[in-house]
Amino acid sequence: MTRGAEGRRGGGRGSARLLSLLRPYSPLFAATIASTVVSSVLDGFTFVLLIPFLRTLFGNAALPAQGGTQVEAVLNKIAGPFLQAGTPEIALRNVVIVLLVALLLKNLTSYLSSIGSVAIQEGVVRDLRIRLFRHLQTLPLGYFQRTRAGQTIARVISDTDQVKTAVSAALASLLQNVVVILVYVAILFGLSVKLTLLSLLLAPVLLLIIRPMINRLRRRSRELAAERGEVTSHVGEMIASAKLVRAYVAEAFELGRFAELAERYRRRVLRAQRYSSLTSPVSEVFGGVMIVLILVVGTRLALGAGATLDPAVLITFLAVSLRLMSPIKSVSNYPAIMATAVASAERVFEVLDLPSAEGDRPGETTAEFSERIEFRGVSFEYEPAEAVLRDVELEVQRGQVVAIVGPSGAGKTTLVDLLPRFYEPTRGEILLDGVPLTSYTRTSLRRLMGIVSQETVLLNDTVLANIAYGLKDVPLDQVRGAARAANADEFIMRLPEGYATLLGERGTRLSGGQRQRIAIARALLRDPPILILDEATSALDTESERLVQEAIERLMAHRTVFVIAHRLATVQHADFIVVLAEGRIVERGSHGDLLSADGLYRRLYNLQFRT
Repeated sequence: MTRGAEGRRGGGRGSARLLSLLRPYSPLFAATIASTVVSSVLDGFTFVLLIPFLRTLFGNAALPAQGGTQVEAVLNKIAGPFLQAGTPEIALRNVVIVLLVALLLKNLTSYLSSIGSVAIQEGVVRDLRIRLFRHLQTLPLGYFQRTRAGQTIARVISDTDQVKTAVSAALASLLQNVVVILVYVAILFGLSVKLTLLSLLLAPVLLLIIRPMINRLRRRSRELAAERGEVTSHVGEMIASAKLVRAYVAEAFELGRFAELAERYRRRVLRAQRYSSLTSPVSEVFGGVMIVLILVVGTRLALGAGATLDPAVLITFLAVSLRLMSPIKSVSNYPAIMATAVASAERVFEVLDLPSAEGDRPGETTAEFSERIEFRGVSFEYEPAEAVLRDVELEVQRGQVVAIVGPSGAGKTTLVDLLPRFYEPTRGEILLDGVPLTSYTRTSLRRLMGIVSQETVLLNDTVLANIAYGLKDVPLDQVRGAARAANADEFIMRLPEGYATLLGERGTRLSGGQRQRIAIARALLRDPPILILDEATSALDTESERLVQEAIERLMAHRTVFVIAHRLATVQHADFIVVLAEGRIVERGSHGDLLSADGLYRRLYNLQFRT
């Protein structure tokens, strides 16, 4: 299969998936189309009224009693007596009245159709965004580590917004206009079969001209969507690292990088627009050629001794044909609009098609903890043949404090990340009270655990909401109790609005020690039986470390604790210490035993406390 054929096939699948999103809105969709049909019929009716109007204006009978076109026969049955009543002046007045009423009803139904269309497209975009956001929460953490945040944000915001264009095109630019075209074509057939057939015979030529443009546009649009994600990523990174940029006087460097990205994005837009903008003038020129042909053939039919077409009918035919230009132009532009939207939609579907790593599965039960945690022959690899953990054997009894130490890159954080099932072991298994973790739902398992890491994540919300994160309707007294135990209540009450103070994005209004104490209060409020402390004090000054350490000691009481620490002074009182090196446990025991053993632990200790 050629790349072009494969692209067309992929684009067809993308279009089908997009249109499947309309299924929940089928009743509203049907009502919208019904409104469009009524509006189109009334619109056509207003043009048909040109025939009696012209005849009355020029002194002819309003409508022929016999003969005439099929359209005139239908109009005669519907409104003939009213349009032919009284003098020509009265008949002309009646035509105008009918015309105004038809215009009023046409625009009312057109308005209802537009409102329905907007309701559907906004609903589809909302549903797709929620579906994508929900799915992102189930993807493995590795996805977020290898995918730039800006690309993900672009998919959730701008790419889903492009789907709105597709739905709008499907409703307004395609189906609604197709209805209009069908109504008008029916009217044209009723006015003149010969002229209508002449027009329809030329229509396939337009499709043959436009199709190659659409295939190229689809490819360019996909490249454009990816480039838009890169621009979003760069802006996000710059905002997140504003302090670093200024510290290294890198403003000009960052500006140059952004200018290069912006220029590349501009070129992508121009390439896409070359094909997108070409469809409209091509279809308009083609329509102009059709009108000229209708004029040439129509005048021959309407003039001369053997005329078979009434001049009033010819003028009406031309008016309807000109009115038909707009929906035909919209329909001819539909593939270009859809190609752009499908390119963005495919980026959304790419993420939706990624297999979920989260979520509870049938057969998994609710986790409870009463005795011990065991690692049995646990190995783990982020990438094949690049082992991070190798054959880890470890048993921790309930209530014990185990410290995990070792050089950077030894696998300490990975080891504890396996406990809440952020990742699954490549080989071996982890057991909770003798039952593999995979037998428990992730939700219930994580409720047993509190995690405090070096990089505290705070939301742009109030202090209260950050401490009570993930919990509903927690009383303020309970939150304050957790904050007091975390040595946080005092500084929180000094904030402008106390617990109602907004912390700003990533909690930038607080110091490192204050952020850590908020995180500890968050863990205390959950009151978990298992606690994971990952470098919780490594980036703090002495005073902050003292306050945080006091809070941690309260947090650790009566809990099973896994402590990762570079500062060995903070783990000397652990029940036992595990030393990791290159993913293996090379030593284990108490602080005193490991110092006496003269192994890796002693070397690390001497490096930190050498005088």
